[in-house]
Amino acid sequence: MTALSSSLDRRLAQAVAVTGRWKAGTARRAVFGWGAGSIDFFARGVFWAWRNRHYLTALKLANIALVNVEFFFKRERLIGRPYKMKIESTNICNTRCQLCPTGIGLRGRRKGRMAYEQYTRLIDQLKRHLFALDLSMWGDPLVAPDIYEMIRYAHDKGIWTYISSNLHGFKIEPRKQRDGTLAENDDATRLIESGLDMLTCSLHGASQETFAIYQPGKDFGDAVAKVRHIVETRNKMGSATPTIQLNFVVTRHNEHEIERFKRLAEELGCKPIFSTASMNVRFLDKDKKLTPLGLADDVLAKKTKEHLDHWLPENKDYVLSAYDDMRETGTQRGEQFNGGKTYNCSWPWRQSVINWDGSVATCCGSFEEREDMASVIDQPFSKVWNSEKYRLARRSFKKKLTDEQAEDNPCATCPGFML
Repeated sequence: MTALSSSLDRRLAQAVAVTGRWKAGTARRAVFGWGAGSIDFFARGVFWAWRNRHYLTALKLANIALVNVEFFFKRERLIGRPYKMKIESTNICNTRCQLCPTGIGLRGRRKGRMAYEQYTRLIDQLKRHLFALDLSMWGDPLVAPDIYEMIRYAHDKGIWTYISSNLHGFKIEPRKQRDGTLAENDDATRLIESGLDMLTCSLHGASQETFAIYQPGKDFGDAVAKVRHIVETRNKMGSATPTIQLNFVVTRHNEHEIERFKRLAEELGCKPIFSTASMNVRFLDKDKKLTPLGLADDVLAKKTKEHLDHWLPENKDYVLSAYDDMRETGTQRGEQFNGGKTYNCSWPWRQSVINWDGSVATCCGSFEEREDMASVIDQPFSKVWNSEKYRLARRSFKKKLTDEQAEDNPCATCPGFML
């Protein structure tokens, strides 16, 4: 990035920060709030277009517009293609995050890593319409040995790239190579040279005590040191990327540290992100192999309430209304969402997921193999995108599916956010 580009980038970022404050300050005043909101929307649009100018083409912009029109009308068979995707580099993880099905040891699909050759074939298929790529899913992407090469390949094909990591697989010192010698560059240098646009570091705490509740057996200080090293290396290299976010999934055990976490992020030069936790209650009536336990209604209700009481924060800003209902009743109903959704989910239109083994899922919450749409191993993604099962998933937003159609279709009983 040239000095002029870097200067303009900073000035646009400052402008967006100012318009954001105007919007927040006038939110309760109808006329002024509308005006400030419009200015902020325009400023953010300009900033977004500037930041992503290297990835936007006329074809991609046309596709984005088309997809959003099709999403608005909830079309079933689509002309547009997803402009955001997750391609899972690996579903292997080195952490036991307590609200993640991988972390608590549920056995979804077999463990593995996407072969680099398979990945490049997919990118070559998708590059004309794909704007943004996330290489994270049910594992930690830094476990994948080819992750930096995978990022670089997508970057060179004109695709914005992102990963989310716990950083436990990241090394500050250069790694030993197979011949016993040290690699020329450390992981931070390789990460920045890959062209990665955004990195989210999963911390979920501002102290060792809260960090260990969510990620048992891991060292908070070690994770913070790695974040600091990445930031310092990026700055030394004079790079504007990756933008670094620190993620904080808000639970009952860490909500008292929100302000402390903001200060930590500011000290490190990162952006704090506060996320609503997915409680994954859909797995409470299943064993580790995802076999239904067939618990009696009262037993499952008690188990559900105890789970939610243990994890849900007191701060209602970080609690989905559906979880509040469950905490009151203990019931996990889903049939009422077949034909209508509580949350206006856009995944079946704007985004898609390709797991490491080539299977395609509708969204980032789909964990079980039975929910897969199809596979791209033996057919192009374009064929999967408008397959019958995918079309039925979209139909469930407006029309009720039959029992046969709804079977193993994850969207049929989902409120728009996998609970």
